[in-house]
Amino acid sequence: MNEPKHGSPVVEKTAHLLEAVADAKTGISLGALVDQLRVPRSTVYRILNSLTAHGLVARVNGGASYELGPKFVELARRISPGADRVTLIEAARPILAAAAERIMESFKLAVPEGQEMMTVFAASSPGDYALFIKVGGRSRKHVGAAGKLALAYSDYGEVGAYCAGGLEAKTPYTITDPEALKEALAEIRRDGYAEDNQESNLGLRAFAAPVFDDRGSLIATVSVPFIGEATPDRARSIKREVLEAAGMLTRTINGRHQLSK
Repeated sequence: MNEPKHGSPVVEKTAHLLEAVADAKTGISLGALVDQLRVPRSTVYRILNSLTAHGLVARVNGGASYELGPKFVELARRISPGADRVTLIEAARPILAAAAERIMESFKLAVPEGQEMMTVFAASSPGDYALFIKVGGRSRKHVGAAGKLALAYSDYGEVGAYCAGGLEAKTPYTITDPEALKEALAEIRRDGYAEDNQESNLGLRAFAAPVFDDRGSLIATVSVPFIGEATPDRARSIKREVLEAAGMLTRTINGRHQLSK
């Protein structure tokens, strides 16, 4: 372990310990840290106790392994606007994975980026014919359920400016008339969810629901794209799971649901 000539040995050991904890994706034990860092067990133990007290590390599910603590997220938010997105994805991961397991459909988490929606996380269906969702994929907001939902919760001026840029058709079902889009957005706002009926890709349908932050602003959408027709019962089941997952994620990040107007 190389240390700077005029550095503090304790700080150096603490920095290396934090790096080791961060690199361990599923947590790391006291013994493993001792072996990896080649530092006396008593020293590692004292450092861990101090870091735990300050929320910089935490026990994984109260067990014997350690992971980075919640204080890191709080500190990161002060210097990096991307930290909130990391927090959102980590909060969404177990919620969407459990929902995908229940209904055997893939779930998508997307965020608004300018005039587009970007997929930042996907929970794949465990089924044999799971629909693949590309993380990092982008689409214009008027194309598909997630983007229309984001527009529906934007203010009137933003929607007008978006429409002024032109509404390109992806399929014969894409809404390309500004007035028709505004009517659809008003309906989405009233209903609290959006549908894609082959507007983004032929044969593809989807339901999407909003995720709100603590100010009641839409920051993301949860959606389930699926291929082909669904029976009425199946469609209701997918829509219910999407709404429940989005609501649970909003609550998990201490968000506040925006009431429809």
